[in-house]
Amino acid sequence: MSKCPYAFVLGIPGQGVHAARILGFSLNDILATIVVAIITSYAFNISFIKSFLYWFILGEILHYIFGVQTEFLSRLGIVTACKN
Repeated sequence: MSKCPYAFVLGIPGQGVHAARILGFSLNDILATIVVAIITSYAFNISFIKSFLYWFILGEILHYIFGVQTEFLSRLGIVTACKN
């Protein structure tokens, strides 16, 4: 059994919806984070920047927990348990 069975549940990094990249970062992940941040900032009357940072940090934490190596984690020198 794989050490990280859920690593690819939302797609394989660099393929499919994750293929479009900006400086190594998935374009669709960035756009989804922006959309969720806009909705959250409007719904809870908080600044967009705060909302974006919260969602971005949560996203990176979840990527790490599920064993998905992201460009951001790589640039920080953090290696997940299931480096892909």
